[in-house]
Amino acid sequence: MQLPPSAHIHMIAICGTAMGSLAGMLCERGYRITGSDTHVYPPMSTLLENLGVEIREGFAADHLGSPDLVVVGNAVSRGNPEVEATLSRRLPYMSLPEVLRDFFIRDKRSVVATGTHGKTTTTALIAHLLTQGQLDPSFMVAGIPRNFPRSYHLGTGEFFAIEGDEYDSAFFAKFAKFFFYLPEILIINNIEFDHADIYEDLDEIKKAFRQLINLVPQNGLLLANSEDPVLAELLPASFAPVQTFGLAEGAYWRASEMNFTPEGVSFSLRCQEERIADFSLPMSGTYNVRNALAAIAVGLHVGLTPKQLCEGLRTFQGVKRRQEIVGQVGGITLIDDFAHHPTAVEQTLLGLRQTYPEAGFWVVFEPASATNARATFESRYVQAFAPADHLVVTRVPRPERARTDPPFSPERLAETIRRRGGSALSIADVDEVIDHLTPGVDPGDIVVFMSNGAFGDIQHRLLSALQYRFGSEI
Repeated sequence: MQLPPSAHIHMIAICGTAMGSLAGMLCERGYRITGSDTHVYPPMSTLLENLGVEIREGFAADHLGSPDLVVVGNAVSRGNPEVEATLSRRLPYMSLPEVLRDFFIRDKRSVVATGTHGKTTTTALIAHLLTQGQLDPSFMVAGIPRNFPRSYHLGTGEFFAIEGDEYDSAFFAKFAKFFFYLPEILIINNIEFDHADIYEDLDEIKKAFRQLINLVPQNGLLLANSEDPVLAELLPASFAPVQTFGLAEGAYWRASEMNFTPEGVSFSLRCQEERIADFSLPMSGTYNVRNALAAIAVGLHVGLTPKQLCEGLRTFQGVKRRQEIVGQVGGITLIDDFAHHPTAVEQTLLGLRQTYPEAGFWVVFEPASATNARATFESRYVQAFAPADHLVVTRVPRPERARTDPPFSPERLAETIRRRGGSALSIADVDEVIDHLTPGVDPGDIVVFMSNGAFGDIQHRLLSALQYRFGSEI
């Protein structure tokens, strides 16, 4: 779609992470951006206001004005007054991934990181490595990469790195966002069942990834986790060359001789078993080693040297809310993490156990995703939380998202873990959780918060409570 440089674009549900980033990118292109949302608060509202974006609270037909284009967020459905006005007035409209493709990706070489887990960190790491290698890539990350001032960048280089989400695109495009991103280099970290509000079962997700694989051109590259059995079934569908990465022998790119310390992990990189270089990554967990392998493979494919990539990996600071240390007080460390799928939960906790092997381990879990409103994964969480010494499960913040499916029960999960000899409580209210933890945690303990939601800012509120308990300065 062609728009004049000063065109007016209105964005419905502008304050989501991805929509807010897209608004910033469009502002950089010179478009006049307006938007509306029901959740207008910092930091996103402040970011958008600083960019000169006019934001209106709530949804109303007169918020539209006379836009040249309407961008409809994927959380918006029919019945929204701005959607209805857009359709009635026959205004041009697009989904977020369509805009990304047509306005930003089409003229670039697209690097798309996908998978049920790890795509945000992998995308951020690729962006950092290419930047450190002086390639000035464009990128958009569904999180805040700590090496950059914001979650997006419009670079002068030829590459665009983006996270390929399998969630749907808009009410009028009920299929995965990643279909729009024109992957030349495609990374697939893993494939599991998730998004029970969108997909019926694993077979539907496999179908989506099979179709995605079929979009990679013959002169492109598919990088695939060698240890994922579901993904292995789909690789024969690729017309592009396939290179695998992993920790087991047989992977094209393999990490060997791993050594985990409180500072992170070091490993040797092998290509078809030939040793290439030694790397250090300031993050924990074998799953992050796999993320790093995928990013290194991208860097080598586009011409960066092992020396450049070693330095880039060493200086990677991660992504906010991915094993982010919120604070330390009285010998107690508080860590915030976005993990919510049981596999991601288990892998994150095992990685943190490697980093803090002697610590008392508390985990506070908010079942905030649409899938977690359902009982779909409830039994799997029993094993996922096994690395924890103590578990606290809070209430489901939006139980209506279970629709007609059996609902998730925090009480039942906690009871099941207790029956098996574990320590687990269901405490619905965030204030009560803080009251329970503040006197209960001891010096040397680790408290890990796990949620893909806001979690009532429990992380910083507990930090303040512990600072008061220990008489520390905030």
